[in-house]
Amino acid sequence: MTTASDVSATDTSAATVPSSAPGRLGWLKETAIVVGFYYVYQTIRSLADHGGVTNRAYGNARRLVGWERTLGIFHEQSIQQAVLAARWFIKAMNIYYGTLHFVITVGLLVWLYMKRHHAYRAMRNLLGLTTGLALIGYWAFPLAPPRLYKCNHSIPVPGPDGYAIGKCFVDTLSKVGGLWSYHSPVAKAVANQYAAMPSLHFGWALWCAIVIHRHSRHAWVRALGLLYPLLTLLSIVVTANHYFLDAVGGAVLILTASTVIRAHERRRSQKLLRAAGGDLAPAQ
Repeated sequence: MTTASDVSATDTSAATVPSSAPGRLGWLKETAIVVGFYYVYQTIRSLADHGGVTNRAYGNARRLVGWERTLGIFHEQSIQQAVLAARWFIKAMNIYYGTLHFVITVGLLVWLYMKRHHAYRAMRNLLGLTTGLALIGYWAFPLAPPRLYKCNHSIPVPGPDGYAIGKCFVDTLSKVGGLWSYHSPVAKAVANQYAAMPSLHFGWALWCAIVIHRHSRHAWVRALGLLYPLLTLLSIVVTANHYFLDAVGGAVLILTASTVIRAHERRRSQKLLRAAGGDLAPAQ
């Protein structure tokens, strides 16, 4: 005998679980959504580099370094100095920073769509909300990254080209090189050099780890997935693009996005259950 609760559960499940197989041309729609969203994100992100932001960005950097010193975690400079002599490693980290951030994330989105379609929409929404929330940080807390931060004016700092005075960190992409440059016309057109907090590199890496951990069938792949955020953290520190607290900001991003999505799904499920209950109520 079918009860109202059985019907309600069935209706809710059907309404909240996406199809397990992609449609023939569904990938065109999804590509348009993802590309369009990222274009809007990049536009808003670049606009955050508005007039007067430079002084705020450097002031926030001094403030953040002070916080890290208080917490005892301001070790980015010593970590970078420990590996500066290994130019091959620095170049590899520059390439890693500039490519895998996109390649692995997009690759996992495509894999989800093709192989784990039932989970695609939820994970796409989590990635999208995480990315969108980052804009709040870029506007509210513009931050000069370590590679631009000047914290010593008299102490020589070792670098690939000898000792330099005036900076705590070496801009490894400028000094060692990679596949691209911050000075290229494309980078100048799309990059906001003061969008360091939160670190979306680390936030996206955590998203990738979640996808792999939840949806891979192989234990060794899940283990590699957990290592990916750690390697990303190393790359953003070694290349002097982010502080440790920027990575904390990235973790807060994805935690916040996940909480918001879960709350929305609960409200949506409750609404569907109430609606189903009303439909099954006996006529008066």
